[in-house]
Amino acid sequence: MTTRDLAQRNGRTPIMGHILVALRRQHTVEVITLHSVLQGGRADRLGAAAAWLAGLASGRPPPLQCLLYAGPREAERVAARIAAGAFDAVYLDTVRCQTLLRALRRILPDLHIVTDFDDLMSRRMTYLRHHRLPLLTGHVGPHFPRWARRLAEGPLARLVTAYEARTLPAAEREVMLASSATVLLSPVERQMLCQRVPADNAAVVRAIPPGVPLKAEPWGHGPTPLRFVFIGSDRQLQNRTAIDFLLDQWRRLRPTTPLHIHGRQMRPLADVSGVHWHGYADDLAQVYRPGSIALVPALVAGGIKTKVAEAWAWGCPVLGNRTAMEGLRAPGYPLTLSEDQWGPYLTQPEAYADLWADAARKGAAFVRRALSPAGFERAWEMALRPKPAAQEAPVGAAVVDVAEQVSG
Repeated sequence: MTTRDLAQRNGRTPIMGHILVALRRQHTVEVITLHSVLQGGRADRLGAAAAWLAGLASGRPPPLQCLLYAGPREAERVAARIAAGAFDAVYLDTVRCQTLLRALRRILPDLHIVTDFDDLMSRRMTYLRHHRLPLLTGHVGPHFPRWARRLAEGPLARLVTAYEARTLPAAEREVMLASSATVLLSPVERQMLCQRVPADNAAVVRAIPPGVPLKAEPWGHGPTPLRFVFIGSDRQLQNRTAIDFLLDQWRRLRPTTPLHIHGRQMRPLADVSGVHWHGYADDLAQVYRPGSIALVPALVAGGIKTKVAEAWAWGCPVLGNRTAMEGLRAPGYPLTLSEDQWGPYLTQPEAYADLWADAARKGAAFVRRALSPAGFERAWEMALRPKPAAQEAPVGAAVVDVAEQVSG
């Protein structure tokens, strides 16, 4: 079951596609879409409103993220379809499936259900609230009326982030306890989630980074001109804040080495000396060609920054801060630096030739050892394989973000 459009090749969907391919090798897989109340009828919108009022009355108001998919008719439709399909396991792609999970547990209490959080939304919303950062509606945004989206991302943004930061922890805890297993990308966030339940609780929480195939050998010394690259659409807040930081660096420091930014952008393209805009990248070999140095100034914490692993897999060094490297701690990696220390690396990159080469080697070695596609697929297989209840215990490894049913 998925709340996302899998045809869109951005954000989380490439990893979801990898999971689908892996599962279909050994299982019959059916993908079912859970529609939001914005796509449904009046009855579902009224039902979600009633759920919100009931939550307020009980002192446990549901997050808006979950209310978007809280249409009772839609949840019952999908639950009935799952029950009729006699699936061995069900994968739910997000905490937003809270209402559907409740319906499934009512009619199929013993079904093996794996819920993927991707990253902890509660952590991200708390970060946005504390740092007064803007809210972006992400992949659900196109379903909103234009006026509602402008309100949510504009005048009401701080109110919404405060409400979500307050309500999401309880929803995440409920979904975790009701799932046979819960998966996250980051081992750091796995620890955070596990701290919300007693140590003797049998909730299974796993963390598996994405599987990333090696694409090229690490580049080293040579005559190839250096170039900085960043890849990502400003539709996602973490990319928008990173792009703004990089543009500010090129305005203030005026590096002579060019910066190439790839990805579909919503905002007008800034005219900054040395910055080149390329739009969506059809061929990553051109983005990460020899001489490229990926810049990842992650200012919004959460999950794992797959663009870091992607650049390493193409043989390129990555200059990133601690947030960018969270969950991807390559031993001895030399380029995890606070963004206020980046100046010399941007203005005099030729002086750090040995460091770039060393970082490229260590990054590629980490991808080879810790992010192998085969290991990722094995972990997926284990996470979705139903086990007798007595065998379940708190463990640590699994990932993804799609929602589907697997029958073997």
